[in-house]
Amino acid sequence: MSQKILIMNMTRMGDLIQSTPVISGLNEKYPEARITLLVTSDFSEFAARIPHVDEIKVLNLRQFIDAFKDKTKNWVDLYHYFEEFLTDLKNQKFDFLVNLSHSKLSAFMILYLKIKKHCGFGCNEVGDRLANHPWMQYFGTEPFNRIYNPFNLVEIFTRSVDALPENKCVEILSLSEDEKSASDLMVRNNIQEEDFLIGIQAGSSLENRRWPSRHFSELLELLLQDKKVKILIFGVESEFALAEEIRLPVGNKARVINLAGKTNISQLAGLVGKCRYLITNDTGTMHIAAALGTKIVGLFFAHAHPFETGPYGPEHLIFQARIPCAPCSYGVQCNNIICVEKVSPQMVYSMIEEHRMHGDWSFHGDPGDHEELNIVHTFMDEDQRLKLEPLIKHPVRIGDIFSTIYDPFWLASLEKKSRYYCDVKNILNTLMRNFDCRDIETSLPMLAEKNTVLQDLKRESEKGMRATREIVRALSRGGINLEAIRLIGNAIERIDEEIDRTGNAHPELKPISDMFAKRKENFQGDDTLALANASLLNYKKLKQESRRMGILIEELTGYLLKNLAENPQIMHNSISVAVPGE
Repeated sequence: MSQKILIMNMTRMGDLIQSTPVISGLNEKYPEARITLLVTSDFSEFAARIPHVDEIKVLNLRQFIDAFKDKTKNWVDLYHYFEEFLTDLKNQKFDFLVNLSHSKLSAFMILYLKIKKHCGFGCNEVGDRLANHPWMQYFGTEPFNRIYNPFNLVEIFTRSVDALPENKCVEILSLSEDEKSASDLMVRNNIQEEDFLIGIQAGSSLENRRWPSRHFSELLELLLQDKKVKILIFGVESEFALAEEIRLPVGNKARVINLAGKTNISQLAGLVGKCRYLITNDTGTMHIAAALGTKIVGLFFAHAHPFETGPYGPEHLIFQARIPCAPCSYGVQCNNIICVEKVSPQMVYSMIEEHRMHGDWSFHGDPGDHEELNIVHTFMDEDQRLKLEPLIKHPVRIGDIFSTIYDPFWLASLEKKSRYYCDVKNILNTLMRNFDCRDIETSLPMLAEKNTVLQDLKRESEKGMRATREIVRALSRGGINLEAIRLIGNAIERIDEEIDRTGNAHPELKPISDMFAKRKENFQGDDTLALANASLLNYKKLKQESRRMGILIEELTGYLLKNLAENPQIMHNSISVAVPGE
């Protein structure tokens, strides 16, 4: 009997597209399964383009917004609608639930549906959200350690369902009506098949993520020097004025077509697929372009971070400010958004022209002139994992070293597969390929300091192991001394506070202390012995992770000291390194 799988994705269009590798992976793992996709009414039309889906369920809460205003419906009507909708889902008796929505609403829905096997975001009996899978626990820590995160959300989600697809890129279906819808719109706007089309997506869900309209206008002036070029400005209806603000200063307005608010999903998909490039902020349209194979020039500002939500596919270009506050922390409202000024129209234009001439992304300027700018291109490595490779090799920073280390480190720790165990040679080659490492020896004192802190973390974890073992022994013997248990509990509380303080004082190591805390948050039940055993395993895991990170730092430091003494130019001249002991 085939399995019935329910996938909940009730966030944004970009998130829906980024979930397509998850669905593809589940389809490959369970080829006989029937897959149902649950979306909100905002994205019900687009959901028809998601491959490998057998049925779409639409939660339409938006219908009550206007109904509440004109008092044709009330909260009782909403309750009955919601109850009927969930009861229908529950009666379908799904075998497996994948929840990719991190809202409180989705957590309560899971609680009601009572599907025994589930992954993604979960919920306990009192409505608290859970993350039982190691990768979902990692996802819960990532927003607080963004600059050390090397994983795109696509990869985090596919690994969290243990279903990595053969084709890991995002994909959407091209429907038969797309071509006709796009062609009709092209005729109405005098767009010819032979025109060199470049798309612009100037809007975004958050205004402070947007490149300034004047920069877009200057870029269009440069692009339109080529008389074959026509510009299509995409966007929703509320972004029409923004598109006009960009179009009006341009000399040749006839070749700039404002389509903001004038395209349905079919027309948007058809036209984005015809564009040679899409120049865009971090938006859902960007992810449509990635799925259709259109080359993307991504502009990532404020909270937008390409390692999290960059276009998931090869041969795209991304600009981001390289300043201490980038990317913004979530929840921060910046009143001086200087990052948007670090990317010039001339720079974007020159990169596109270089790509048009030679077919690849490359940078030929002086890196010293762009110290506060990251330019990266995307590629898929030998394991078909998305990577971001810098085109400007900036002097390496301590944060760059740790973000490079954390890539294989978390794969080894969270996957528990020997093939991922960290190879310092690969880490060093990656550092030298991506950064200017001539002054990397200046990082040695900081690495030594972090290694000392890791030894402190290891000692704290050992204290925690001893304390929890005492509790386990006491509970196993019976005849519990409650006062003794209370004193040990107080000691454990102080240990955990010290682990947390250590992470906060040393941001480079905070991902490790945060994972310890996140695992602890997900302990469930009131069985004291079971909780003590879970705590013991958590301290063991912290000790293993602290020890492994310390070994990597020691190996890295040992290599640098040995090779810099023998050949000070090696970090500049070669990316093929020899590691002591090999």
